[in-house]
Amino acid sequence: MTTTPPLPTASGGRARPLRLSERQILDAARACVLAAGVHDTTLNDVARRAGVSRMTLYRRYSDIGSLISEVLGHEFARILRENTETPPLASPDTRTARRKLVETVLAVVRAFHADPLMRQVLDVEPEILMPYLINRFGSTQQIAVNLLANRLDAGYRDGSIKKGSIAVQAHSIVLTAQAFIISAAATGPIPVTRLLDELGAMLDAYLAPDANGQQRAEAIGTNPGGGYTY
Repeated sequence: MTTTPPLPTASGGRARPLRLSERQILDAARACVLAAGVHDTTLNDVARRAGVSRMTLYRRYSDIGSLISEVLGHEFARILRENTETPPLASPDTRTARRKLVETVLAVVRAFHADPLMRQVLDVEPEILMPYLINRFGSTQQIAVNLLANRLDAGYRDGSIKKGSIAVQAHSIVLTAQAFIISAAATGPIPVTRLLDELGAMLDAYLAPDANGQQRAEAIGTNPGGGYTY
């Protein structure tokens, strides 16, 4: 059974490791959803698979929906972390910040498409993702915004990304990436690989400095110091 690793926090640090019973419950819930789907998974099913009492589960979760939301949040954060962390012994990265940002976004989108839990949800029960799309950004989306803010700032410094509002740029990239994750199946016969080629081209063009090589600062909403402002 795969265990759920610690989540990154919105500030970029590490949250406390999950206790054994928490890992058991989240892993069991994930396995139940993969086997039976969201709507056919019950708290009793999860308790039985996790090897914990039903009362343990009912004390922590008011209903199956709250447990599934936590499972999805952990899954989203795991995908983000695994596709954005730099291995400790990795060679120096010689890519420009813009190229690194674009390739990282594409890697994250590909990972979402390849993830079995995400495939299950997107293929069978995509409606459960609606709160992540129409409500305020959740903690995982905010982690993505903060990661992008750091990459955008690096691009300002190496001259590979046009200056503007880091917050607006970061939120725009997250919203665009979400569309390519959630709505890719709606394109019918167009292969996802072709869509991701276009996503990479779109992001690269959006972030590139002006053709004359000069950084362009937007007249509205720009912090001349490159800070995180709207």
